[in-house]
Amino acid sequence: MTTPESGALLVPRRAVGELQGSYEVAVVDGDNKVRIQTANVGQRVDDLWVIEGGLKPGERVVAEGIQKVMPAMLVNPIPFRGKTAADT
Repeated sequence: MTTPESGALLVPRRAVGELQGSYEVAVVDGDNKVRIQTANVGQRVDDLWVIEGGLKPGERVVAEGIQKVMPAMLVNPIPFRGKTAADT
């Protein structure tokens, strides 16, 4: 397994959509509205993508139901809970 460099921005693989060779994420703003933006992805590490551009640390991305969200849609975000050692 390749380990990302320290401080790398990681998002769940399921939060990144591919459209005609480019990658997109649905970001939730401070008003809980969705916007779709392009992300530059790097390597995959387990179930995560390393994000090399297009997102800033602290931005919230949609990880579940990404196919159902649309720009300007109001959502009720719930923090994502990834795998833990207890899940394996």
